[in-house]
Amino acid sequence: MRSLYCYPGFAPSDDGSTVEGCQTSDVFASSNYPPDQAAAERFVAEMRHGTLIAISAEGYPQVSILPFVKTGDVIELHCVQADPTFDAVRANPRVTFFVSDFLAWSPHDWVNDQDAGRATLHFRAVAFECDVERVSTDPNDVAGALSRLLAAYEPGASYEPVQMGEFYGSRLRRLATMRLRVVRRHIKFKTGPAGASETKRRVARKLRERGQPGDSRAADVIEASLQ
Repeated sequence: MRSLYCYPGFAPSDDGSTVEGCQTSDVFASSNYPPDQAAAERFVAEMRHGTLIAISAEGYPQVSILPFVKTGDVIELHCVQADPTFDAVRANPRVTFFVSDFLAWSPHDWVNDQDAGRATLHFRAVAFECDVERVSTDPNDVAGALSRLLAAYEPGASYEPVQMGEFYGSRLRRLATMRLRVVRRHIKFKTGPAGASETKRRVARKLRERGQPGDSRAADVIEASLQ
């Protein structure tokens, strides 16, 4: 997997040199699936959940699926204070926030009758390695985080403003909010099998023919990646 590492202040130029924004490095390098930062940003902006992974004091990873708001290199989350992942965040403020979209799987013979290794999964994924900048259980901070989340997920919607008081107060006191600062990111979009564009288009056609749940959308994503 070839990954895009992003640090505040650095970015790759077209010739591979470093400019302001991000820096590119190779990890499990594969020319079959080169990272595309712009596509990854669009993908993350479209997604409505990610997976927070934090290491507990005992050393075991804790995992929670959470809604999020990403602004630049800052990711804002909220969770229940009783969530074991929240305890892990407080024990170890270095976390990963994983945004992924499983599309479909395809059998080997859609690509090669003899090569079983051509069976594969199709997916899009971005893993953000982050430092936790701030954690708060203050109900007013939680209300602010929820207000920003609602503005992002339900723009223009009508509802009782999220603030401390009789309506939301008891729920806000049970929640926590946190702000993550992205240190680096790893991008992998496996949209179609490795190989020529026609091979990918053939797999997309086969997905539409198979017609399992999600196959049509997977075919759309594979075909869109070729445009």
